[in-house]
Amino acid sequence: MAAAALAGCGGNIIMPSPMVETIQLSQQEISVCAGETEPVSVSFAPVGSSSPVEWTSDDERIATVSIIGVVTGVAEGTVKIHAKATRNARAVAECLVNVLPERIPDVLVSSIKFAETSWELEIGDTFNLSEQITVLPEDAANKSVTWNSSKPEVATINGTGLLTAMSAGTTIIKATANDGSGVYSSCSITVKGSEQGGDDPVDPGSDPAADPKVTMFDSCDNMDNITQNPKHRTGMTVETIGRQEGKGYIQRISGTDAEIFIIGRQEAIDSKIKDKSKGHLVFYFYIDDAAKLKSKAGAGGRIEISQSGSPSLQCLYWDSQKYLANKVQDGWNYIDLPFSEGTEITPDNPFNQAGAKYFRIYFNGQAASIEFTYGLDAVGFYEDE
Repeated sequence: MAAAALAGCGGNIIMPSPMVETIQLSQQEISVCAGETEPVSVSFAPVGSSSPVEWTSDDERIATVSIIGVVTGVAEGTVKIHAKATRNARAVAECLVNVLPERIPDVLVSSIKFAETSWELEIGDTFNLSEQITVLPEDAANKSVTWNSSKPEVATINGTGLLTAMSAGTTIIKATANDGSGVYSSCSITVKGSEQGGDDPVDPGSDPAADPKVTMFDSCDNMDNITQNPKHRTGMTVETIGRQEGKGYIQRISGTDAEIFIIGRQEAIDSKIKDKSKGHLVFYFYIDDAAKLKSKAGAGGRIEISQSGSPSLQCLYWDSQKYLANKVQDGWNYIDLPFSEGTEITPDNPFNQAGAKYFRIYFNGQAASIEFTYGLDAVGFYEDE
């Protein structure tokens, strides 16, 4: 009745908040290390009720609790903390606290040491740097590192520390600890240019065509002997330039030609190689932009020699990315491929070194569709003495 009268007179009615009947903690059980803290919050029922809370610990030698419910571990053990609403002493709640031993901080890396401060590699070489570092101390919690190359065009390095030499130059390899310590160490990698690379062969006097121990497959003096597979001729343009004394030709390939050189012979050539394990295929190879070729040539291309003219039978091949794209420099390069490093497609129908009729080079990847200037000269064979 009084409330209605107040409303009729335009007054504000302030209803008292309901009495707290129960309280509930945010967690019924917690674990905390000695010396560390864990907050516990409280809620009231019914909705809208509230009250100051009195916090207590059964044993402050094990854990204490602040006036706002922050639990601090003191010593290893188990104890209960209690929360009581001061407006209703029957509204209580408790939480079991497990205090664990004091946390021992992780041991951080203090140093990373390389076995050497620098290394020299050849183009195409791989080197596992993870085997060349020592991470200290021995009991460091996390001894893993992140690898980085300052010049990936010179040498790349993967997450396991495997380095691949890509081109001539020097790069700095940095190993950084992954534990947040900020510790790192560096070494220098110098990649030497292929001895086969350059505008002129390393030793022009050792031209296979003039070496009596070399059996020539084709001297490449006749442009007709250097052909493309007819199905790949569309859009191809060709220019010819001599390498030495009018010998050899450069072919400029455009369009989508993956096969850059194919030589097919009517009659097989006896390589004069008696022991296949000692045999070598040699030739001169020209490229106008070795860095671009290296970046565009994908895995799966081949350098092939066979009897059948088919790349699937009696064929010995080498990966053209590994043995050409990753090794050559701008200009003419003398290529020497040991038979022992080649692969036979059909071991039960092996390559016969005494009957070579077919030679082919092709690249996979973007190199198959980007214009380069290539050259080929003096394809031949020899046997180690």
